[in-house]
Amino acid sequence: MASRKNLKKVITFVSDQLATQAFFASYDSKADVEAWIEVFNKIYLMNKEFVSRVSHAEPGLPAKKYFDTLCLSFNEEAKALLDEIQKLSENK
Repeated sequence: MASRKNLKKVITFVSDQLATQAFFASYDSKADVEAWIEVFNKIYLMNKEFVSRVSHAEPGLPAKKYFDTLCLSFNEEAKALLDEIQKLSENK
C-alpha cells in the first residue's frame, strides 16, 4: 500500500468509471429507469463506503491484512456492479 490518499483516488476513479459505463449503457438501453437509478445509487454507496473504510481502519488488525481484505472486497463489489451494468445493457 503506497498511501491512503492514493488508495482513495483509485477507489474514486474506479467508481467514476463504473458510473460512466452505466451512463452510456443506460442511454442506449430500454431497461427500466428505476433499475438504472438503483445501479447509480449502488455505485455511489460503494464509493462512499470504501473511502470511509480506508480512512477508519479497524483497530487490532494488522494494516497489511486489513487493506488486502479491503481491496479484495472492493474488487468483488466492483465486478458485481459491472456484471449488473452489462446485464441491464443487454435489454435493448
